[in-house]
Amino acid sequence: MNSRSEKISKYTLPIIFIVLTSNCSYVPNVVKQQTKSSQISVLQNDCTIEREKGYVYKVRGKKYKVLRSARGYKKRGVASWYGPNFDGKSTACGETYDMLEYTAAHKTLPLPSYLRVRNLKNGASVIVKVNDRGPFKDNRIIDLSYAAAKGIGMIDDGTAFVELRSITRQEAARSMYYENKSSIAKEKIAAITQLSNSNIYLQIGAFKTKSNARKLKKQIEEKDIDSVYMERVWTKIGILYRVRIGPIKGMNRYDEIVKLLISLSLDITLVTN
Repeated sequence: MNSRSEKISKYTLPIIFIVLTSNCSYVPNVVKQQTKSSQISVLQNDCTIEREKGYVYKVRGKKYKVLRSARGYKKRGVASWYGPNFDGKSTACGETYDMLEYTAAHKTLPLPSYLRVRNLKNGASVIVKVNDRGPFKDNRIIDLSYAAAKGIGMIDDGTAFVELRSITRQEAARSMYYENKSSIAKEKIAAITQLSNSNIYLQIGAFKTKSNARKLKKQIEEKDIDSVYMERVWTKIGILYRVRIGPIKGMNRYDEIVKLLISLSLDITLVTN
């Protein structure tokens, strides 16, 4: 496992972190309903730090030049992974690292970028979003999140010989939403239920207009999903009307609900209370 204690020099790559605080632990995302003909939940980009294309930064005296584009990128080499010690910490692009999301760290690809990562030993592959920098070891080309590493079967070995191939944001959105989203949520639910007695909820929308929230709530209720409710909350951008489902009892019921929501092209956010 690669250590992420190797930090980018503040003198060569100044970073300003903006921290938003709230009196609640969950900040709702404002999501738009999309038709099937539109891009299904184009991957959310929560990066708060933007840099010019092709910038150079330095770590431990070594300079790294970021590629201007990820297009056509393909490489083979050794992958490592990082997990619990860094969960909840900020990544190089400003997103919060979540070990149960399919993400990765790379030294020179633009942030964010999207890759298909294939384990050349067993053929398993996953799609990841590159949102961090590293690993800063000459013999490693990528650092995977715990979920991504588990997805290609390299947790026990710690490293794996992989092939990286860049894909477009649109390709990543299609594949990650359908291939990975349910399994990611299952991982989170398993961890939550093991560590606490928290209830499981799914948020499927947050709207500035109450009528839009009511419309979505009615749409879901007509699909024979019970425990759908709407609540009004104050946020930094004003009043929002959230639509949620829950509490959800049992993984079988969870699977049924997620399958239906995906078929409706709805974005799904896992929430615990």
